[in-house]
Amino acid sequence: MRRVVLLAMLALALPTAALANTIDYQNFGTVAGGTATISGSATVGGSVSLGSQLTGINNTFGNLGWVQVTTGTLSSCGAGLCFTGGTITITATGGATLFQGTFSSGTVSVVNGVTFVNASLPFFGSGTVQISMGVGQAGVVSGDTIITPEPGTLGLLGTGLVGLAGIVRRKMRG
Repeated sequence: MRRVVLLAMLALALPTAALANTIDYQNFGTVAGGTATISGSATVGGSVSLGSQLTGINNTFGNLGWVQVTTGTLSSCGAGLCFTGGTITITATGGATLFQGTFSSGTVSVVNGVTFVNASLPFFGSGTVQISMGVGQAGVVSGDTIITPEPGTLGLLGTGLVGLAGIVRRKMRG
């Protein structure tokens, strides 16, 4: 009985472990201050590249490095401008790469003169990382992430392992 309880606790701990491997960052900078860059055009056939200072990682704040987001080629879609591909690179002040990923999809929209880039990239095979960056009229670039892991899949894996352990245990007894 003790082993079954231990396996059940392990099965419930797997989804929690999935949440531990996340990076939450904030970025903010201005073009005039040299702490942000903007290039490209938000038009069909174009692409947009935004960069700004990394100002926070997992509740640590300061000038920590740089965030660079580049879209793939923009095309017209129901949401306005859409893209597949594109990249995000987060580097530390010393130049070390902290995170690098390729977007699966995304959109670019311009609302009241402010350009927004929203993109998703796969996260450990399931779930997504939602990247949102905006460029204000004064050349202010800011952004954040929303990380949505899929712990339900790991929960199913864990309960399946508990079931297999029970079957193996019965086979060994009988």
